[in-house]
Amino acid sequence: MTQDQMEQRLKEAYPDCDLIVNDLTGTEDHWEVRIASTQFKEQSRIQRQRSVMDVFAEELKTGEVHALTIKAIEK
Repeated sequence: MTQDQMEQRLKEAYPDCDLIVNDLTGTEDHWEVRIASTQFKEQSRIQRQRSVMDVFAEELKTGEVHALTIKAIEK
């Protein structure tokens, strides 16, 4: 999965988001996501992380995305 694909998927799921996506290893399978969205209002940190992980559920299951570090905050 490319950085552009990661960003596009997140922007579709969170249209109002401010977003930074970093490929941590250059191998396109270890990612860091920093995202702020109004959709995170009244969600716990764990709920926010699960919500972002759900966007990549299939890729996490298959290993296409091996590691995903998430910093999700309310906008």
